[in-house]
Amino acid sequence: MFALDCDQRLLFTNRALTELLGVSPESLAGKNLTDLVDLMGGALESSAAFKQRVVGLLSDREGTTSELIEYRTDRRLYFKEISQPFRRPDGSAGGRLFIYCDVTREKKIDQAKSEFLSIAAHELRTPMTSIKGSLDLLLGGFAGEINEEVRELLLIGQNGCERLIRLINDILDLSKIEAGRMQLCLQTMSLFDAAQRSVRTIRNYADSFRVKLVIDCPSRMSSIIGDRDRIDQVITNLLGNAVRFSPPESKVTVALRQVGDMVECRVIDQGPGIPPDQSERIFGRFQQVEERGRGKKRGTGLGLAIARALVQEHGGKIWVESQPGAGSQFIFRIPLAPPAE
Repeated sequence: MFALDCDQRLLFTNRALTELLGVSPESLAGKNLTDLVDLMGGALESSAAFKQRVVGLLSDREGTTSELIEYRTDRRLYFKEISQPFRRPDGSAGGRLFIYCDVTREKKIDQAKSEFLSIAAHELRTPMTSIKGSLDLLLGGFAGEINEEVRELLLIGQNGCERLIRLINDILDLSKIEAGRMQLCLQTMSLFDAAQRSVRTIRNYADSFRVKLVIDCPSRMSSIIGDRDRIDQVITNLLGNAVRFSPPESKVTVALRQVGDMVECRVIDQGPGIPPDQSERIFGRFQQVEERGRGKKRGTGLGLAIARALVQEHGGKIWVESQPGAGSQFIFRIPLAPPAE
């Protein structure tokens, strides 16, 4: 751990930090942030980016932050960085304390789990696709007429197969993103067109819940650089969640706006809202909010995790604004396409 004052001077370092850097505690006396970053050197993925982020945090006099830091010495280490501002006895801003917890073992376990899920999903997809294909043929009359009782049983099996295939595809998508193997086909595209395609995709689903879909967009929208299929996937995931949590005869709105150098998409519902303590948790893997009034959870619990990962792959950010009883707004922003030369 170390502490910096508001002028980027080192106020405190502990023995664990000096051992990691291979220096004596005395050698850090009177040093500043630049000196500390120089000592870390090539162990950081980007020294300049690390320094810039720390400088930005020093100007934040209130917030507590958490970040995963990769640190390479003779082996690859991962640290969870927790930073918090502190004040002087007179109440004035003193600076910020940075604490680093070694999570290398946890990171390796998580990577092994992701690899296992990816392999298992690959092995499951082929037989599940074959089973679904056979059920589709039977329901289509390939083996002759079937009575209603048999049809109902086949439909149950078909629905189960479709749900498992969706889960398998979600696991594979998330595994590719986490492993850095997701290939994006980037092109200049319109977020408005993506919203229209997503609304068409989800409309029948929304009709089954008696929920109306609305697009709110100004007459002219700037383009973004994105992967058309993946941006559609993000909006469709958000719309599906919004519809599922909406009461009958309500509406879900897709509102598009330009905000500075980014284009913003808000998916707004009139559902029960999300408790503040769950607003970050729901973006985790296999995390769901119970559908109040509907008795159970639905979906794979991966949709929001995939949406966040895809938005971040596009250089954007995604979050939720919600209050219990007042609906939810899931918001993401994607950078504008650079002006044509």
